Amino acid sequence: MEARLILSALRIRRQLRSHEAWTESKLQAFQSARLSELRRYALAHSGFYRRFHKGVETSPLAQLPVLTKAELMANFDELVTAPDVRLTDVERHLTNLQANERFLNRYWVTRTSGSTGHSGIFVVDRAEWATVIGSYARAQEWAGIEASLTRRTRLGVVSSRVPWHQSARVGMSVNSPFVPVRRFDATQPLSEIVAGLNDWQPENLVAYASMARVLADEQLAGRLRISPRAVMCSSEVLTPESATRIERAWGAAPFNVYAATETAGVASECRNHRMHLYEDLVITEVVDERNQPLPPDTVGARVLVTVLFSRTQPLIRESSPRPS
Repeated sequence: MEARLILSALRIRRQLRSHEAWTESKLQAFQSARLSELRRYALAHSGFYRRFHKGVETSPLAQLPVLTKAELMANFDELVTAPDVRLTDVERHLTNLQANERFLNRYWVTRTSGSTGHSGIFVVDRAEWATVIGSYARAQEWAGIEASLTRRTRLGVVSSRVPWHQSARVGMSVNSPFVPVRRFDATQPLSEIVAGLNDWQPENLVAYASMARVLADEQLAGRLRISPRAVMCSSEVLTPESATRIERAWGAAPFNVYAATETAGVASECRNHRMHLYEDLVITEVVDERNQPLPPDTVGARVLVTVLFSRTQPLIRESSPRPS
């Protein structure tokens, strides 16, 4: 990870930290201002949004049309705001991607698996990628793990090593003398993962929720022998049974993280294990099957996300998977 990106991510994390003391009114004013900036930028630079939002340019967010992944991909070239980004070239880049190469030496590209029916491709520039990293750094900081230029933190990640997967790209990007990272493919033999973790001894263990449960069983059986200060679970539902098993293995409750490829972090638990939305980065709307808003504490059909820092590929009311 290059020094300039490290410094940018650390600066963003520091800015995000200052937001945590804001009053509700100050947060809403900030969110409203950032949303207005995003909408103006999209209308000025994206032909798709000029057409998609025609007639509702000044309407409230809740009255704007919903952007599905199918529509996003069908209108990719018209939606992105960078004239040098074209879908055929981006797909070729992903096909040839081996590690942390950037598209046109400028853009980080990630792709969703398509588990919800449609795969999405997402392109961000340096400033946006630094914010992605900053959002994940916030989740770790809230869990009591803080890396800095003077504090080295060893990270072990058990997820996907497919280079276009966001967890893989973030892991490759943050790997540095300050945050040394060892990544393990969740599909490789369990004995190899266990041996690798025993050798690495991570201070922070990040894994799919189901894999964290499997690793907890290995710890309780005595085959895995690590002592992480925090265990962070993402990408899947963290069931009460899994959380209990993980806490039994390592003496502390795991931290639940909700993130998506298009948004990066959406919410995560603080040290008191209360879930908090990243409202200064993403606007989330829990809606029913007709995309109508639902009251708090109601399970919805889907989540609509508006990524306040998205500019290369503006995301306004994009339909995202339901929170886990």
